[in-house]
Amino acid sequence: MAEENISPEQLKALQEKIKQMSPEELKEFQKKQCIFCQIIAGKVQSRKVYEDEHVIAILDINPTNPGHTLLVTKEHYSIMPQLPEEEVAHVFMVAKALSNSILRSVDAQGTNIIVANGIAAGQRAQHFMAHIIPRKENDGVNFVLPQKTMEEREIEAIGNKLISALSGSPAEQEKPLIKMPEPKNKEEAKKKEPAKDNLDLDDISRMLGVK
Repeated sequence: MAEENISPEQLKALQEKIKQMSPEELKEFQKKQCIFCQIIAGKVQSRKVYEDEHVIAILDINPTNPGHTLLVTKEHYSIMPQLPEEEVAHVFMVAKALSNSILRSVDAQGTNIIVANGIAAGQRAQHFMAHIIPRKENDGVNFVLPQKTMEEREIEAIGNKLISALSGSPAEQEKPLIKMPEPKNKEEAKKKEPAKDNLDLDDISRMLGVK
């Protein structure tokens, strides 16, 4: 439902409804609204270049450069922390193969592999994807990151926070966004149980700009 087609009162009611949804209800709601879920279901036309059990890769209809490919999970995940660990590994294994294919097929000199994870990072679609973008010298695409100066004590403090969150020990934050999984033995790994992360509805809504 496009925001311009509903009244401010209806939009406010919808936002309140979304806030009250459980993670499972939010996921189902997003799937019904998601253009990429419609593409995966074959209800919307796309130029598919790769497909397997877990992902599809399609050409971007508004590419940064010719050959710009979107690698999309078939299961609807809004943001990267929701993906099980084995799914993350598979996505980037396929991204590597697509990058190599792009380098051979469209005379690219390099590629950018980009994940926009959350609205503050530039994520526009509420479906996780990786962009594989062909690059050539002087192609007019600028991914130069600004370089900021920080004092050594600030770098040290931020490093300590990151290490603390990754190790699972108490951090300055109330809780880490992503909880690292416990090591699994071979029998448990074979079961391929979905990874349990530490996200709640507030985390997801905040990253997607719902509230």
